[in-house]
Amino acid sequence: MELKVALPFVGMVMAECAQVGLIVVSKAAMSKGMSSFIFVCYSNALASLILLPSSLLLHRSQRPPLTFSIICGFFLLGLFGCLAQFFGYAGINLSSPTLGTAMLNLVPGFTFMLAVALRMEKVDWRTSRTLAKAMGTIVSIGGAFILTYYRGPPVLMTLSSLNASPQRFMQLSNWVIGGSLLAVDCVMASAWIIIQGVFGSAFQVGITTWCLRQTGPVFVSMFKPLGIVIAAVAGVIFLGDTLYLGSIVGAIVIVTGFYLVMWGKAKEWEMGVDAVVRSFESSSQKVPLLQSSIEENRSVLQ
Repeated sequence: MELKVALPFVGMVMAECAQVGLIVVSKAAMSKGMSSFIFVCYSNALASLILLPSSLLLHRSQRPPLTFSIICGFFLLGLFGCLAQFFGYAGINLSSPTLGTAMLNLVPGFTFMLAVALRMEKVDWRTSRTLAKAMGTIVSIGGAFILTYYRGPPVLMTLSSLNASPQRFMQLSNWVIGGSLLAVDCVMASAWIIIQGVFGSAFQVGITTWCLRQTGPVFVSMFKPLGIVIAAVAGVIFLGDTLYLGSIVGAIVIVTGFYLVMWGKAKEWEMGVDAVVRSFESSSQKVPLLQSSIEENRSVLQ
């Protein structure tokens, strides 16, 4: 029983470390001269070589027929997925892994905005869950502005940062451009999620998805600040980045908005489960009533 309880914790820590590790590796590769376009091309090619044969072997009986709508869905998913990667890695190249990890928390808020704009989600301003999602989206966007446009004094610096050349300080002006590109990355990722919902291909496999099914969205959202902390520490240790006060304040504001959005989604999920339970209970109660009425009719006839 203890192992079953501990597995989601270990899984979420592994998922956050893997995500931050990918961001740090991409930043290190691009800092040595690799283009963000080349990095996306290599990473997608390697992923295709690994995942495509395994999908053909393990899911042969589950493949639906290739229709025109499914092909269009694949094209749109690939297009928005690649655009999100291009903008994301370009933003990380101009900024830092800490900024990239923190900005990823904007995705639920942007997804909510796109779902409302496309009338895929009903909005009832009288309910607390809708207000929480709306306020969370506004707070997250405000935190993104703080994170992008306010640097503040340095909080943690390495020796290489103290001895940095004037050219390195001139590159700090790219922070705003990097933050803007990361915001576009979040919008593209949100559109990618919306397209998955439209074409019915939102089936995802991974540690985070498994933990989500085991524990729910609130538990998964608890580990988001851990990713920001890991990215900040890894950026300072391995990349010689400087941690600024604006990054800390902006990350805290974004995570607060993220929690509000996830709280609203969790309330919706609970309401959906309660509705299913109530419908099941009502249907189970109808059977004895029907049986009793049949027995009464039989007694009357006899």
